[in-house]
Amino acid sequence: MTKPIILLILKALEGRGAERMVTTLARAYADMNYCVHVLCLEDTQKMPLDQRVNYHVVPYNEPLLPQHSEQATAYKSVAKRIDDYVLGNIGKPNLILVNIYKLNWIMAYSQLPNIINVLHTALSKQFADKLIAEPVPTLTHLKMVYGAYPCSCVSEGARQDLLALIGNINRTKTIYNPCDVKTIKQAVAQPPNINQFGLSANGYIIHVASFDIMKGHQDLLQAYAKTDRKLPLVLVGSGKLEEQIKQLAKQLGIDDCVKFLGFQANPYPLIVAAALLVLTSKFEGFGYVIVEAQALNVPVISTDCPFGPRELLPKQSLVAVGDIEGLAKLISAALISPERYKAPFDKQLLPDNIADQYLKFSEKL
Repeated sequence: MTKPIILLILKALEGRGAERMVTTLARAYADMNYCVHVLCLEDTQKMPLDQRVNYHVVPYNEPLLPQHSEQATAYKSVAKRIDDYVLGNIGKPNLILVNIYKLNWIMAYSQLPNIINVLHTALSKQFADKLIAEPVPTLTHLKMVYGAYPCSCVSEGARQDLLALIGNINRTKTIYNPCDVKTIKQAVAQPPNINQFGLSANGYIIHVASFDIMKGHQDLLQAYAKTDRKLPLVLVGSGKLEEQIKQLAKQLGIDDCVKFLGFQANPYPLIVAAALLVLTSKFEGFGYVIVEAQALNVPVISTDCPFGPRELLPKQSLVAVGDIEGLAKLISAALISPERYKAPFDKQLLPDNIADQYLKFSEKL
């Protein structure tokens, strides 16, 4: 008997939340004896795939075009290329999960069956500038993209944001991101060792995020500068704003207390040994690193940003976005009483539970 086929589509296996969700779900479906495939537009593989998962690259090969209509024409050709590749090399999938806006747009023109769009962020935040500058065409476009197929959202806040923006034009469901506690705990024993970075257990504060404006590094550094800085601040991640944040650390006179460790394929040895994990995002779809810290029993605090953290943490662990003084006080309080800022891991987020939710959602397609 032929195994049912699961296909997960995204831009590339980079080191962000969507990619973590895809690699975790792919492993879960392999455990469930499905034939699992991951298809990307680019052959960038920072996130490892389970050896049982089939990896495919259908090169994008299209320039970004200035005119929306021209881009749509280009994306239609990409969708046709993906369709032909999937049917010719993979077969007819029983479930297709399409991640990230660019792929959501491309696959809106697909003729493949059983597609679900997965939204990892809040559309109103992602398209804030365009919604102000060109509200009517932007809304029309988003209704086309997210009206094409049912949508799952990684937090209830993100789902409500979607409904408020484009209306109830298709089936939607909140399905949180999976967290593979077993694999994370195994990864804790793997390299890197914190000693190589000159760190000691419970001797630092950690922030794990790409250097992007939405991740709030500026607010974090300004707040940290207002604390007693008895523990260094460790920043894990890479991105376009990294040099700018390094300059800010120098301007604030805290560069001797801030460590930039770059992207780490395995951040868990660094997370588990931290005295405190801080998330300072301006908006999130979910907030993956929060549940990973919970899985490792690490104290965690966060900005009360739209939309994920408030669904994962108690109110005492949250501070308003942009409240530098409040963030500084919360960091200090969490270091004084770390046990108060440990929140239990929700077992409903285990990968087999999340994988099953997607299957049940797809049964009604």
